[in-house]
Amino acid sequence: MTLPQAPRLPDLPELTTATRESWLQNSEAAIARLREPPFADLTDRLGRISALPESMKIHEGGVEFHGTYTTAESAAQARALAHELIPWRKGPFRLFDFDLDAEWRSDAKWNRLAPDLPNLSGKVVADVGCNNGYYLFRIAAEGARHVIGFDPTLKYWLQYQLLAAHARHLPATFLPLGWQALAGVQKAFDVIFLMGVNYHEADPLNLLHTCRSALKPGGLLICESVTVDADGDFEIFPAGKYTGIGGVYAIPTPRALQRQLQSAGFQNVTVQHTERMTAAEQRRSEFSPQKTLADFVTADGTSIEGYPPLHRSAVFAS
Repeated sequence: MTLPQAPRLPDLPELTTATRESWLQNSEAAIARLREPPFADLTDRLGRISALPESMKIHEGGVEFHGTYTTAESAAQARALAHELIPWRKGPFRLFDFDLDAEWRSDAKWNRLAPDLPNLSGKVVADVGCNNGYYLFRIAAEGARHVIGFDPTLKYWLQYQLLAAHARHLPATFLPLGWQALAGVQKAFDVIFLMGVNYHEADPLNLLHTCRSALKPGGLLICESVTVDADGDFEIFPAGKYTGIGGVYAIPTPRALQRQLQSAGFQNVTVQHTERMTAAEQRRSEFSPQKTLADFVTADGTSIEGYPPLHRSAVFAS
């Protein structure tokens, strides 16, 4: 069997030896679980995909990989694994000769951020809660020196391995670790993307403090969150789920999210946008056939649990 290997970290002077060793040791412990059922067969077959990547480009919001498979078996294996790794939440992707559409048109979120993003060329960037790595590829395409993704969900790590088999030598690393891996990291990143994480945390201020410490002086945190589109600085605390989303502790207004970031020590905090979500951005697809946004809202946008319509906001903080 081809065993999954721990991620390779670049020799970045921003990372201490202790940080690198901790990340690698904890990643190896997480990946060891992939050598056991039900993951063992998947990881074995992932390791046997033989591809000759030529290029990666962004086309109409999708991440496209161009190249050829060395064997027909590898081509069939890639297609089969893409289906076995359903659901795909972030996308879209094109793997050489077939399209992999996901639940989210993740390019819509990127397009909202893009007008105010700093120049990422030559920067060291983190994507905390990176899912399958869609934004890792987008950040790499912008010329980042290196981008490191953090997400403890092993299924997302496997999805990323399938994608990465089609785009080797990109300046990107996916660590199967949660945001807690940043604890103790000091002044390492120029930019941190924190998208869709804070409202899943019982203590979001701890998360925000940790991100601030991990930023270089003058660095930027991009905090993108589900929000309540209302004036005032308050939160709602859903009982159970919100528009079908589980594990939600509290949903802030945009102003409340600003206040949280200021409480965490950020000085320059600006709401970059607030946008109501629609089925054009989050919808059922071949590779994500489960219930989705349209199944969890009423005709006027109210959530089926009785909460206000789903909005998302991005706050830039430095």
